[in-house]
Amino acid sequence: MKHSFRASKSSHSRRQAANNKDLFRFLGEGDAPDAVFGRLPQLRARRAINVTFRPHLTAYKGKLLSRAPHGDAVYAGCFLRKRKIVLDEQMLKTPRVLERIFVHEVFHFVWSKLGAKLRSSYEQLVLDEFEAAVVGELGWSAESMKLQLASSDCELRTRRWKDYLCESFCDTAGWLFGTARQYSEMTLGREQRDARRRWFREHVVRRPLSI
Repeated sequence: MKHSFRASKSSHSRRQAANNKDLFRFLGEGDAPDAVFGRLPQLRARRAINVTFRPHLTAYKGKLLSRAPHGDAVYAGCFLRKRKIVLDEQMLKTPRVLERIFVHEVFHFVWSKLGAKLRSSYEQLVLDEFEAAVVGELGWSAESMKLQLASSDCELRTRRWKDYLCESFCDTAGWLFGTARQYSEMTLGREQRDARRRWFREHVVRRPLSI
């Protein structure tokens, strides 16, 4: 019976991985980061999300560009209404980076459908860190925004603060559900990492997530 339980659990994990992967259409060249689909919580969606790879991505004046001479280099971008994720093809050479960034982009869709109650709960967790002057984050996307925050952003819940919350949530997901345990952009302290892991286990992992 013990071995049967293990086999059943493994079979369930494989089914969940396959079901999660079916929610994404990888178009053109570039392989899916298969290792993450079984690590992700159960996802659900009415329509699939298209995923493409493009060379030399940059962000410029609110647009995502490829092979353009201007803009800031970025790993990826997502388009919620178009249900589209674009990834820089250079990451195909660094699978663990690709996993983390792909999960980050997927969790932009999760955040958009998370609901006010859970967003507020996550905000309180991050607010406690901010008020305690905790430094660091779990990805440069969130940390670069955190470094620009003023106390008034937090007090007034400005657009900058809300954007930071979203990036923090997505970077935390990338850290949790990717396979890399250590990376240079992981600068948040252990105590705060443990608190975020507990929050995700309580509020995210135990239920299907809409994307």
